[in-house]
Amino acid sequence: MNQRFDELDSLRGLAALAVFFSHIYLVFNDNPLTRLLFEFGPLRLTVAGSEAVTFFFVLSGFVLSLPFCSGKRPAYRHYVVRRVCRIYIPYIAAFLAALGLRDVFYSGTINGLSDWFNANWSNPLGSGAIRDHLLLIGTFTSNLNNVVWSLVHEMRVSLVFPLLMFLLVRMNALQGIGFGAALSAGSVLYAYLSGANFTGTEWHATVHYAALFIVGALLAKYREPLRDKIRSLGPKRTLALSLVGLLLYVYARPSYIIHMLFEGFNPYYRMVMDTWLTAAGAAVFIMLGISSGAFSRFLRFRIINYIGRISYSLYLTHLAVLFSCIHLLHPVLPMWAICLIAAAGTFAASSLMYHLVEKPAIRLGKALTGQSRQAAVSRRASVS
Repeated sequence: MNQRFDELDSLRGLAALAVFFSHIYLVFNDNPLTRLLFEFGPLRLTVAGSEAVTFFFVLSGFVLSLPFCSGKRPAYRHYVVRRVCRIYIPYIAAFLAALGLRDVFYSGTINGLSDWFNANWSNPLGSGAIRDHLLLIGTFTSNLNNVVWSLVHEMRVSLVFPLLMFLLVRMNALQGIGFGAALSAGSVLYAYLSGANFTGTEWHATVHYAALFIVGALLAKYREPLRDKIRSLGPKRTLALSLVGLLLYVYARPSYIIHMLFEGFNPYYRMVMDTWLTAAGAAVFIMLGISSGAFSRFLRFRIINYIGRISYSLYLTHLAVLFSCIHLLHPVLPMWAICLIAAAGTFAASSLMYHLVEKPAIRLGKALTGQSRQAAVSRRASVS
């Protein structure tokens, strides 16, 4: 049986909250004070939405690789069925819900709110956009629910992940890091030679994001020696490691300096450079989460862990709830009250979706691949 790390659920939940808070932040027009606090200052971690997506990719690589690292590689067709049920069924439910909420509540441009907010839900959804949403693996950006861009990469990489693991289990740590770096370098070379645009969901970007999955897979492969190393650190060194992880995760952005020195520096190159540092910070948090006593105990708090359990549903539903609340209540209530209502509504919607859609989808994937039957047989055998 594969080991389950409840702490990783909690970390995923905290990252999903950061995405939610980052989108609340983007609703408002910024000013020098809010930029100082939320983009460069002490509150940066609370709105680190793009960093959270990098964290999701690294964490997916960790979790998906566990069966392969333990020598229990699943049959590819079973793996794909379970992965599609896990990702696609809740996604489609969220897509249909967002489609209905947009039709009911969208009220047009709202003066005083940000251009980012007013751009969302503003475009009609034609047959091509609906097709792209249903297929999920195309190169498109969603005006309906813009978190879809990360799911496009998640689905693509998931489909080839067993092949990546076939190679990784035969590599040592240095070779694995080199493999991931080669994927990123290859994607940059392709972007340079082809002059490809970068809107977020291009295929060459998926090649780079696959490298982040590899980071997570290497953490899983070498988790035991890494845990032993972290547990051997004293409190001061553990604190120092935590601070290094934090700096890498949210503050280490060399591309900002390069962009200032070389105006017009390709945004794709900037993204690749920054996400590698973010992934390093994410790796620190993951290993601390499953190794450090105080941090691990915090992550096992029931409410934190529950947010982790519903994190995928929260990620899928929060924008639709937020936008609906703003379009419905903006003329009636102040924005701070609307945001509180949206937060409460998001947690309610996430809980409902988790219990009514997400968990049944997981059970369906297990039933279709016979995993539920195998588990029942194992339980009966252990009782007898």
